[in-house]
Amino acid sequence: MILNVFSDRYQRLAKNLFGLSSLWLGEDHLVYVKGSGFLMPFTEEYKRFQLSEIQAVNVAKTSRLGMGLLYLFILLVCALVITLVLVFTQELRPAAVVVLSIFIAVALATAALLLRHLILGPTCVCDLQTRLTRERLTPLNRYHRALETVRRVEGLVRESQRGIVAGGAEETREGLSVRHAGSRATDFYQIPRPVPAVFALFLGLGLASLSALHLESLVLTGGILFLLVAASLLLTLSLVSVVRKPTPESIRAVLWVLLGLHFFVIGIGTVYFLIAATREPAYTVGLAGPLEAFTALASEGGMILYGVFVGLFLGFSGAGLWGLLLAGKWKRQIRFAATLAGTSTVAEKGDTV
Repeated sequence: MILNVFSDRYQRLAKNLFGLSSLWLGEDHLVYVKGSGFLMPFTEEYKRFQLSEIQAVNVAKTSRLGMGLLYLFILLVCALVITLVLVFTQELRPAAVVVLSIFIAVALATAALLLRHLILGPTCVCDLQTRLTRERLTPLNRYHRALETVRRVEGLVRESQRGIVAGGAEETREGLSVRHAGSRATDFYQIPRPVPAVFALFLGLGLASLSALHLESLVLTGGILFLLVAASLLLTLSLVSVVRKPTPESIRAVLWVLLGLHFFVIGIGTVYFLIAATREPAYTVGLAGPLEAFTALASEGGMILYGVFVGLFLGFSGAGLWGLLLAGKWKRQIRFAATLAGTSTVAEKGDTV
């Protein structure tokens, strides 16, 4: 695919949910890839916009209430069905467990989509205006991401048009590239404070959960469940921070992977508890019952479920470690870029004097 070549010469600024359409930044122009299809692009149309020809980029907020209400309605329906099954079922038979598992899975998937919808912030429409055309940029459909992209491109557009207005600048291309590199990193990229903490928490949570699978301790299991709750709150806070602040895409991707793994752990853990409760009704008694059920996961869940949880907890640890490494790398690069930008600024002031 032609997009594979873009990674060498272009930098992707945005894409929509399934990557049907995307926006790319070249040396002196933008490329808008407009795709159509279902889950994957069947056709693609490429539109090129010179930075020197861009007159305006308009961003307007739209309402996200409709999608939010749809997700809430699905959650309420699932909750109603789950409640009715629990109320009218004297004991958890296999058929009831299957029905409960299906609706719990749907409810968790809907909750994940609702959480994603809220984290990404307000929706918007974004139009790019040139002298000859006006194009709706569908990948920029979230307000915070659209503003981040506009701020990132704005300086490049002004630089490209400054030479046209001034009739040609005396500034060298090397000086421009140094200043652009410094401003991009220092003005647009940052690592929010909660991000390294959540990576470290999931690294520790994954290792502790692997230990809890084999030690079968009620106290350790209770601590793991508490850490899961704390991790979900801190992860949500981190995702909100990286959406509202310009953060490297690799950091954002690891955080979204952790959120997906987190929901898988909750969903599969809930299904396991339902199955375990059908075998041993004592697991439903009080607070100690569920703790005993999860403590005995390695022996009660079987080899398949045991392997699934080992994989998920290894995913926690691996993603947490990878996130810490990425955060450290980007912090070093941002500090280096800030130093480089400061040095170039001092040199410019010296030349002016």
